Amino acid sequence: MAQTKETALGEALKAAVQSISKKKQTEMIAGHLYTSYPVFKQFKPLAIGIHEALGAALPQYEAQLIGRVLSNHCRKPRYLKSVARGGKRFALDGKPAGVVSDEEKAAAHKQCEDLEARAQLAAQTAKPLAAKPAEDSTTDAAPPAAE
Repeated sequence: MAQTKETALGEALKAAVQSISKKKQTEMIAGHLYTSYPVFKQFKPLAIGIHEALGAALPQYEAQLIGRVLSNHCRKPRYLKSVARGGKRFALDGKPAGVVSDEEKAAAHKQCEDLEARAQLAAQTAKPLAAKPAEDSTTDAAPPAAE
């Protein structure tokens, strides 16, 4: 009987959460992960298959949204640098759960380099654009008054 009540409560929670926009749900998931699981806040390498543990821990959210949050986290430069350093992987409870392979370290290192190159390119292209409006403002001066 208690299990039926929990299931009904769980279904009600799931229905309530799914009435919220996908963007808001994604923000809620991210906020929950960073406050509830230190491995996220500390950007430690995550255990392989952690998405399954997250799905079980957060049944009120769609697996696709949990995957989106996880994907966003794993693309952050701080996380990529952590994986590039190698070492242990961690489960949600903070306990070691595997190690980062040499291939994974190399791939993370490459992604870090790509991000840095894109940031440098963006900075270089932003400087001329920022300077151009200042130059244009001098040409917009009012013409001399006719006498």
